[in-house]
This record gives sequence, C-alpha cells and structure tokens, in this order.
Amino acid sequence: MKKGLIIPLIAGVVICVLPFILPTYGTMLVSELFIMSIFAMSLGLLMGYSGLISFGHAAFFGIGVYTVAFVSKMADNAYVIMIAALIICGLLALLTGILFIRTTGAYFIMLTLAFNQLVYVLFYKLKNITGGADGMSISATLDLGFGPLTETNETYYVMAVAFALCYLFLHLFIHSPSGKVIIGIKENEARMKALGYNIRYYKVLSYTIAGMMGGFAGTLYGYNNLFAAPESSSWMLSGQAMIMVIIGGEGTLIGGSLGAAVFVILQSLISSYTDHWTIIMGLIFMAVVLFARGGIAGIMKTVWKKLSGNRQPADEVHSRPLDSSLEN
Repeated sequence: MKKGLIIPLIAGVVICVLPFILPTYGTMLVSELFIMSIFAMSLGLLMGYSGLISFGHAAFFGIGVYTVAFVSKMADNAYVIMIAALIICGLLALLTGILFIRTTGAYFIMLTLAFNQLVYVLFYKLKNITGGADGMSISATLDLGFGPLTETNETYYVMAVAFALCYLFLHLFIHSPSGKVIIGIKENEARMKALGYNIRYYKVLSYTIAGMMGGFAGTLYGYNNLFAAPESSSWMLSGQAMIMVIIGGEGTLIGGSLGAAVFVILQSLISSYTDHWTIIMGLIFMAVVLFARGGIAGIMKTVWKKLSGNRQPADEVHSRPLDSSLEN
C-alpha cells in the first residue's frame, strides 16, 4: 500500500466509526465541524493558494443558508436547493470578483468587507422577508432520494460525504493546470504575467469557485440547523474562518479542516465554562502566528519528516518552485 493512502484510509475509518462512539451531542458537533471545514477550505483556496484576503466570504455562506429557507418554500427538493445555492453564489461571486479583483491589497479587503456588510444589512433590515434579527425557521427536509434523513447519524454521514467530495474537488483543482497557474500567480505574479497568463481570469476563477463552495457550506448549515439568521453572513464569521485557515495551516487543504476542528471544539467545550473563550482562541492564534508559521499542518509535517528521517525543511507547506510545465 502506498504511504500516501495510509492517512486518508485511517481518517476514513475513524469518520465511519465516530457515530458509534460519540454521544448524540458529539455527533452533532462533528457534523458542524464538517460544514465549517468546507467553509474554511473554500476560504483557504483564496488565502493560501490565490493570495487573496477576503473579509466577505461569510456573505456567500449566509446566502447559502437563506437559499435553503426561501427555495424550500417553493420546492422542497434537496438537489434543487443545492443547485440553486451554487448558481446564486456562483453568479454573485463572478460579478463581485470581476469588480473587486481590479483592486489589490487593502482596497480588495475593504471592498469584500463592504460587500459582506451589505448582505448582512439586507438580511437584517428586510424583516418582512427574512425575519430580521429574529431570523427565520427552515422547514426543509434533507432528502437525497433515499427518504427523509432526520436522524443525527444520517445527517452526520451526509455532511461527512459532502466534506470528502469538497476536499477531493479542491485537491483535483489545485493539482490541475489551472490550479498550478493560480499558485504560480501567488508566488510570482509578474513572472506569470510575462509568460502570457491572464492574471485577472485566474483570480476571478479562484474567487468564484471559493464563493460557490462557501455557499454550499451555508446550504449544509441550513439543513443541519434548520434556522437562518443574519449572523450567518456576519463579517465576524469571515474573520473566524480566516483564523481557522491560519491556525490550521495556510496553503494546505487539510489546514482549514484542522483549524475548524480546533475552533469548533474549543468554542463548544470552553464556552460551557466561560464566556471568554475567545481570549483563549486569541492566544492560540498569536502563538501560531509567532512560533508556527505553517500552522498545525506545518507542525504535523515537521514531526512526520523527523519520524521518517527526512530532514528537508518543512516550513514551506505547499510552496515549491514553479512547475516548469507552466513555461511550455
């Protein structure tokens, strides 16, 4: 068996047996973890691979949540709702991406933040439609053609499969020719432009895919919680996702999942003892930024290389010289 398949195989086995080990609350918590992992991975595509820092990513998450609430009133079909969320978020990400990516740096960050606040205010102020600050309940039933999935374990496995599919999709995309170009643009934009690549096209492509996946995560969140509230599109959620990516390991797919696990578990466990759990999260965040540049994924990679006897430096989590095939 190839070494690269050992860890995914072990992870798959663990995911399959967890519902039989954990109590109901633990299973529900891991289901939420899968959703937030998808959300963090989608933002990680922007931050770690495209070099785009977005404070507006929660807007797509919130739109996905409210899509479940609205579309389910007209057609309570899970596939229709998910496709609707992907189309809406995809088109919105495409349009905003074309506008926002004209700018760079702080200007891009401020535009995404303004967009996020616009979506949040719409959900908050349109009380007759969205329920305003009180939110609105969701009556949708998660049915993928095998009957209504209402049990905790059934929902858990749906979220687990969704996470696995999203991870596989991003893995294939990053290792595709387009993905290599996007990584190349992050590492040396001037060189990629000199080679004749359309920089804006690839940035917009990355932004659109990330927005669609963020909306898909929101759709799963709506099914999992059966409630939509403006907080699902708050800029604070964008900041939390950013913290997840950095703590887990920017520039790695698994990093977003690891960061989401730390964030969700700490929030659940510590918040039951104190309302100041964010202080602990802040301390962890500062420690990672100061002492572990590669995040949890970087630490794990370093330990793995030491155990396997490979002494190659491990602070480059995904970085490596531009693929020579880009020049052909």
